[in-house]
Amino acid sequence: MLSDYISLFKKIFKHFNAHIITISLPFIALFLLLIFYFTTYITQLINSPNDFSVVFIFSLILPALVFFFLLYLLVSTFGIEYMFLLEEKGSTDFTAKDIFKRIKTNLKKYVLFFLSSIVVSLVLIIPLGLVYFILMFIPLIGMVALGVLSAMLTLFFYCALFLYIQGRERLWDSYKAAFYLIKSKMFEYGLAAYIFQFLTQIILGVLTLIPLAVLFIIGFNTTVSFDHFFESFGGKILLSIGGSIMTLFIIITTIYMISFYVLQYFSLLEINYSEDTLDQIDQIGTTKDEF
Repeated sequence: MLSDYISLFKKIFKHFNAHIITISLPFIALFLLLIFYFTTYITQLINSPNDFSVVFIFSLILPALVFFFLLYLLVSTFGIEYMFLLEEKGSTDFTAKDIFKRIKTNLKKYVLFFLSSIVVSLVLIIPLGLVYFILMFIPLIGMVALGVLSAMLTLFFYCALFLYIQGRERLWDSYKAAFYLIKSKMFEYGLAAYIFQFLTQIILGVLTLIPLAVLFIIGFNTTVSFDHFFESFGGKILLSIGGSIMTLFIIITTIYMISFYVLQYFSLLEINYSEDTLDQIDQIGTTKDEF
């Protein structure tokens, strides 16, 4: 699976990442402004004699969490629809407008599945919670097992979503179908997803640290007093840029991970239903698409 993903990635590198940047820029710009005004408001509250300053600060955390949650949902749907369009067209002959058009068409399905996933999660929370609790006390191996188990669970939910979005199954039937789809390869594919996520986070994390380190050096050498860093205009700008870079890291990592799950889904369809989706994907790429 890792080899297949790398081969596909080489063919769609420019197109794939160009569209990731396209969807990211509005959120990066919005988040840059939010962090700037957020730090301004925080510093005002900290310097205020009002006893309720801490309450107000924590009240701002909820909107931030909602922002990231909505961002994750939109980014997820973008990654899914990109891969589905890639498989359907057999080429990169589509634009971001085509992707958003598909998202709009399937928006109701995404909402319904999200609501149903809450119910399924509540059913699974007790048995899985017990397993998670036990694994937490096992050094090293337990942490790896937690990661693989989380990847297996994520693959299960995504496969159920893919089956539902593609109209192969009804909403509630998609969970049962997803279990039978992945059961023979559950551990193998869960491990592959865990390794892919681990490698992706390390590579992108290192790349992200470079501009963050540059910003830190600039801030360290230009700020007179660290105590007044968040009050200065330059400090707020540097913090906003750093937060925006981290947001870009989250977006790219999420889309890469989802595209890997979609590739696993196509592979499982090929194994269980003898579909040739991977063969079709393997044909993608002409001279202009090559990395």
